[in-house]
Amino acid sequence: MTTANYYGLAEAPRSYRELKEERARIATKQSSFTRPKVEAQPETRLWKLCAAAASPRLNGLEWIAILVFGASAFSSLAFCAFECFHLFSTGALDQIVRAILTR
Repeated sequence: MTTANYYGLAEAPRSYRELKEERARIATKQSSFTRPKVEAQPETRLWKLCAAAASPRLNGLEWIAILVFGASAFSSLAFCAFECFHLFSTGALDQIVRAILTR
C-alpha cells in the first residue's frame, strides 16, 4: 500500500518584486513604522455597541424603584411568615387538613 503526502502553502506565493523590496528594506534597516496602517473596521458586535451606550450607574428613579420593589417583597415575605405561624399556632391548619381528608 502506498501513501501520498499532499502539502499546501500557508501563504500565497509572493512575486519576485515583493521579495526584492522586502530584502532591500531589511538591508537598509527601515523601521516597520513606515508601513501603511490598516484602518479599523466599524464595530458590529451588539454587546460592545450597547456597552458603550448604556450607563453602568443607576439614576435616581431606578434606585427608588429598586427600593420600593425590595420593600414590597420583604413585607410580603413577612406577612406570609406571620400567617403561616398563626395557622400552626391556632391549629387551623390541622382542622383544614382533617376536613379535606374526610370528604
